Amino acid sequence: MSNKVVRPLLIALVLTVIYTTWAVVTDATHSFLYHLSGGLFIAGFLLLAIGFFSNMSANGFFKGITAGFKKQREAKLREVDGDYYEDEDEENEILEAKQKRASNRTLPYLSSGFLCIVVSLLISFI
Repeated sequence: MSNKVVRPLLIALVLTVIYTTWAVVTDATHSFLYHLSGGLFIAGFLLLAIGFFSNMSANGFFKGITAGFKKQREAKLREVDGDYYEDEDEENEILEAKQKRASNRTLPYLSSGFLCIVVSLLISFI
């Protein structure tokens, strides 16, 4: 398996083991499967959060927040130098390449998180 797939699964395994161990030690009123289901759900939720925020960051979600500041800076620079302009084409090419890398990088986190949540729900029905 690829390192991209192993890392999210290893993170899920570690988080599940830590939570399940802690929950079994502190709460003896529920079964092991109950705590295992909770550990898988928490690990899946955290993996989904990592994947979604990484994807939003790389796809330019936070770029919209800074767009106003960039336009204001560009207007001030044009006051100083009338021939000033920013090269948008190069920035779009870089953004598209960054988006493609982000989707390739975050897909294992999203799929592993979704898988953990589904397995958690299946265990909870047992």
